[in-house]
Amino acid sequence: MKIKITAKFRWSIIFWLCFLLSAAPILCQPLTFELITLKNNLKIYYQQEADLKFTSVSFNFFGGQGLEPENLAGLSYLTTRLMAEIADDSKLAELLAGGVNIRAGSHSDFSYIQIDCLSNRLGKALSIFSSVLKNPTFSGPRIGFIKDYMRYESGKERCRLVDSAIICLRQKMFPASPYMNSWFGNERSLKLISKKEIVEFYKQIFQPDNFCLVIVTDLDKETISNFIMKYFADWRGSSQKIASSTFSFSEIKEAPKGPCDYYQGPAGAVALVAYPLPGRLSETYPLAYLLEKIIGEGPDSILWTIRQERGLAYNINSQLELIAHQALLISYMETESREMDLALTALKEPFRRLSQEGLKQEEIRLGKVMARNAYLRQSFSRDQRINYLSQLLAAGLPLDFYNNFLSLLESIPEETFNNFIRQTLNPEKAWEIVVVKD
Repeated sequence: MKIKITAKFRWSIIFWLCFLLSAAPILCQPLTFELITLKNNLKIYYQQEADLKFTSVSFNFFGGQGLEPENLAGLSYLTTRLMAEIADDSKLAELLAGGVNIRAGSHSDFSYIQIDCLSNRLGKALSIFSSVLKNPTFSGPRIGFIKDYMRYESGKERCRLVDSAIICLRQKMFPASPYMNSWFGNERSLKLISKKEIVEFYKQIFQPDNFCLVIVTDLDKETISNFIMKYFADWRGSSQKIASSTFSFSEIKEAPKGPCDYYQGPAGAVALVAYPLPGRLSETYPLAYLLEKIIGEGPDSILWTIRQERGLAYNINSQLELIAHQALLISYMETESREMDLALTALKEPFRRLSQEGLKQEEIRLGKVMARNAYLRQSFSRDQRINYLSQLLAAGLPLDFYNNFLSLLESIPEETFNNFIRQTLNPEKAWEIVVVKD
């Protein structure tokens, strides 16, 4: 016998699941960090995870892509990767033998280098890496090797529909700014970047007022503070704080016209709509986080019916982007090229309806449960906790914002949330991107 699963039945299931999850205690990893300011004014955002004898140290450099000069796209990523390169083979072998993992990358407004190791190996890892970080090797062969890797990653990015659509969106929203480019740069910019530009960018970002550490470990605060002071006490940089990016979202009427040809992959299509968040980020971000979970957080979210009932999308989702101390709500769907017109209309319809009708009290309550549980699931991952805090700090938000985020979500009033929905999802403020390749 075939059982028909109606929308009403699905909502009843999700209601009881949310009720059970909200009533039962949820075990999770620690959700708060503590700020430690050392004698030399270096800042450590510290979290103790006592049960795991393992330490993760993220060296964060604020600025990221937003500080890249004109025509030098990818400079932040390239410089940060070179800062993590260990030229001495014997020291590299020692770290690898001790199970030390080093990775690096760059985002819109910060770059990072992260060390992961057994806690009893932390002293040796910091001893080697601190000397590398303060005196990096910017040799021609290493620069060339990482540029080749960036070309490879850029090529993969151009073959992914959603990533390409987001780059197209950035090109329209941030014309003539560093944010319009891929983090990996492009062929023209990589040819223009020389050792001189890399050294200048390194000096710009590697200074005390532009640098912090995010550390999750089983070790106590005193031990961590002593380690960092031992290897960074002699480090003194400029007292001048780096100016943050001043770029803002472009007005729709001023956006560049014409199609975006960034995508170079196989046949396919993607439709994307984006809404800039109004107001101060500290006030609007919790509202946007809740809205994003209600709109696109998996099955039974508002967007899911486009896939489940109408069969118009094989990948549909939403996400929040933090760029230049501003936030952007993005929703997208991958579909068949022949279905694009119908799919784009279907994607925009829920936002139009929400802007007119808002949400009922019970829908908001269930949305808060979904948002809270999504946040708790995310917090099980150490890397996600480090990355999320790093993004918020780079966006200019204080530590208390991260530590009290669940309380901020829970305390959102119904009227405030619906006013935010109507203001944010105004159809006249929506950005639309369509990428089609037959």
